[in-house]
Amino acid sequence: MTDVTFADVVHQSISFSSNDRAEKLLLDLLDTKWFQRLRDISQTANTRLVYMFSEHSRFGHCLGVAYLAKLLLARLETRYREDVAKYRPAILVAALLHDVGHLAPGSHTAFKTWFPGQPDSHEALAEIVITRDPEISGLLNAFDPHLPSQVLHILGETDQVDPWSWQMISGGGWNVDRGNWSTVDSVLAGVSYGKYNIPALVDSIVVTADKQLALRENRLDAMMHFVVSRHAMYRQVYQHRVLLAADTLNKAVVQRARDLGSSIEFADDTMIAALKAATVEDLSYEVIFEMRESWWRYHLSRWARSHDEILRDLSQRILSRQLFKTIRISASSSKDETVALATETLHRLKLDPRYYLQEISTADVHSGDSKQSMLVQLDDGSVITLAQADPLFQAVASDSRFSRKTWIALPKAAKVAMGRIR
Repeated sequence: MTDVTFADVVHQSISFSSNDRAEKLLLDLLDTKWFQRLRDISQTANTRLVYMFSEHSRFGHCLGVAYLAKLLLARLETRYREDVAKYRPAILVAALLHDVGHLAPGSHTAFKTWFPGQPDSHEALAEIVITRDPEISGLLNAFDPHLPSQVLHILGETDQVDPWSWQMISGGGWNVDRGNWSTVDSVLAGVSYGKYNIPALVDSIVVTADKQLALRENRLDAMMHFVVSRHAMYRQVYQHRVLLAADTLNKAVVQRARDLGSSIEFADDTMIAALKAATVEDLSYEVIFEMRESWWRYHLSRWARSHDEILRDLSQRILSRQLFKTIRISASSSKDETVALATETLHRLKLDPRYYLQEISTADVHSGDSKQSMLVQLDDGSVITLAQADPLFQAVASDSRFSRKTWIALPKAAKVAMGRIR
C-alpha cells in the first residue's frame, strides 16, 4: 500500500493511501489550484495579534478534517458497512472541501469586513467552487457522475442524504470540523484549552436506526471534555476582545475605501469588485479566487502610504498593531450615554466616529447545538439528546458569564480622554 504522509501538530502524522480509490481522489484534489489557494487563507485571522504563533492556514485544517473523517468512517465501517460504503467518498470530499470558499482577510473575519451584519456564507461559496471549477468538478465526475451532487447534499445538509452523513461534518456537539480546529488552533496558539481525547470520541460514535449520528452513553465523559474544551477556546481565544477590536479595523478600512470610491489611489481589479459588492452574491467566481491574505495585506501596505489621512491611519494601525481599545457596555451602564460621550470625544480629537467608533459583541456559540444537539444512545438502546444525558452540557451552554457581551472600540487617545483607560 502506498501512503502519502503529512506531518501534523495533533496526530504527529496523517496519511492517505493512493491505493484506496476515495483517498486517491483526496490526494488529487489537494493539487487543484482552489485547494492550494487555502494556504493563503488564514485559519484564525487576527488571533496572531494576541497568540503569536497562530499563523496557520485553512489548508492544514481542511486536510485534518478529512483525516478525522477517515478515522471515524473506518471505525463506523466495522458495524455499518453498507451505510459507509454508500457515503464514504462523498463524506471524505465534503470534509476536505467544506472551507474551500473562504475569503481574506481571515476566513470568518472576512464576512464581517466586507458584509457587516450579513450572515457568514462561506458554505454557499464552497458550493459555487465545487460546481464551477473545472479541475474539482472534473475529478469528482470522473470518480462518479453522482458524486458532485452527493457532496453538495452533504454540505447543504439536505434530506436527500442520510442525516449522519452531514452530521459528521456539521452536526451539533462534536463533529470532524470542530474536532480538528479545537485542537489544532489550541496547539498553534500555544495554549491547552482545546485539547481533548480524540480516540475516545471517535470510538464512541454510532449510527442510530433512523440514520442519525449518536454517542454511546458510556463515553459521555469524552464528549463533555470536548464541550468544555470548545467552550474555553471561544472564551479565551476566538472571542478575545483584542481580536474582536482588531476585526473592527478591517471593517473600518473597507468602509473608508468604499467611501473614497473612484478617488482611492490604489485598488486592483479584484479590490474594485470587492468594494463594489453589496452582498456575497455580487462576488464573481474569479474575484473570490483572488481574495486571499497576500492580496489583502498588499493593499494595506499601499494604503498605509495613502494621501488620504483616514485610510492611511487605519491601515497603519493594522500593520503596526496599534489597535482600538475597548470599553465594556455593562448591564448597569447606558449604552446611549457611553456612545454619546465617545462620539463627542472623537469629534474633539478630530476623529470621524464613522471609522473610529465601532461596536463589538460576542455571539452565542452554543445556539446551533440547541437546534441540532448530538444524540446519545443509552445502554438500553434508547436515544436522547446530549442536554438530557448530561446536565453539564446544559450548564456550559447556558453559562451566564458567556452570554452576549458588548463593547465599543475606539482609539486609545479617545479612551484616555473619556477617563476610561486602565
